[in-house]
Amino acid sequence: MKRETAATDHVLALTLKAGAYTAFAMILAGIVLQYWTAIGSKITYAGLIVLLATPVLRILVAAVQFMRERDLKYVLISVGVLGIMILAYVLGIQA
Repeated sequence: MKRETAATDHVLALTLKAGAYTAFAMILAGIVLQYWTAIGSKITYAGLIVLLATPVLRILVAAVQFMRERDLKYVLISVGVLGIMILAYVLGIQA
């Protein structure tokens, strides 16, 4: 395994961990706050948005990391996957 590949894997893992832990904390805080204030449901909703946005962020981080490594093949794959996700989101909203 090349040094750059290990660094890329580490950055991608940190991105997923940060997104998952942030979403968990926000959802948990929102659920607890729902019993005392109306803003709790908004915090829960924001946590769900963070949870859903985490894979998209991971793809963006991967594309940036591959650009830094000058690996055009994987940059194009990352951009293609991101395009598919955006298309699915747009088509899902219209349904």
